[in-house]
Amino acid sequence: MYDAQFTVMPDFGRFPGFPLGIGHIYDEPEHAVNGTAYQPSFYNLHFVVKGTGWMRTEHGTVELKPGMGFLYGGHPQYFGTNSDDPWEVWWIYIAGEGMSSLLGDKAMRDVWAFSYGENNQVMALVQELWTTARQNNARQVPKQAALLYELLLELLLHASDLNAAGERGLSHAIRRTAEYMRMNCARSLPLQKLADLCEISPAYFSRTFHEVMGVPPLTYLSNQRIELSKQMLMATSKPVKQIALEVGFSQASYFIERFRLAEGVTPTVFREGAARKG
Repeated sequence: MYDAQFTVMPDFGRFPGFPLGIGHIYDEPEHAVNGTAYQPSFYNLHFVVKGTGWMRTEHGTVELKPGMGFLYGGHPQYFGTNSDDPWEVWWIYIAGEGMSSLLGDKAMRDVWAFSYGENNQVMALVQELWTTARQNNARQVPKQAALLYELLLELLLHASDLNAAGERGLSHAIRRTAEYMRMNCARSLPLQKLADLCEISPAYFSRTFHEVMGVPPLTYLSNQRIELSKQMLMATSKPVKQIALEVGFSQASYFIERFRLAEGVTPTVFREGAARKG
């Protein structure tokens, strides 16, 4: 059985992500998806609550049990139920240009598979989002966005990563270090310290990080600091110099230079533009 609620994308475009649809699937022994791919900035989030199923990743097939889930972005999707033990799943269809920044390195994979185990807060948030969506009330849009954001943070901060079992040890260590860099980007993170987290030399770390993440480590760190500064520019009235220091840049002039290269405008112009849109 399929049960779903859908919502029109709100005109307000600054939510990191918004739940365009949420649904419940059960008693469907043939349920499967083979190769569907979404456009950029659209995501498919699933939670298994009963039964079993499977999901194919770039590292092989993962068996899915209650307490597990997965999130697909723009990559082809391959998953389904086991016909002899049909699953019960909840799904959320998400849109938002801020999702990639929120998900960090998890957005770069073909799929993020996770285990939320006995974390009751996860399904409580899903149920609350379902109840809110069924009201079909435009005034509930902020609440829907807030519930989704809380749900995603709950997963990012507390869920176990199932992809790790299939990744090579060093590749996984690099991704974990990238996540550490994203969460601690405002701190001083010298290359030696980052390399020590992977127990390799700085030169080998830099080369391997570039191969795994697509950019050199210091560029990745700078990008995370720029993203944090954008949030502060929009949400606070702090001077640009103070923001530069708080996000990890030792010199405001270098921060302004990196910001302009990344965004095409200076921090001040970015803040003025955000204020006009708001």
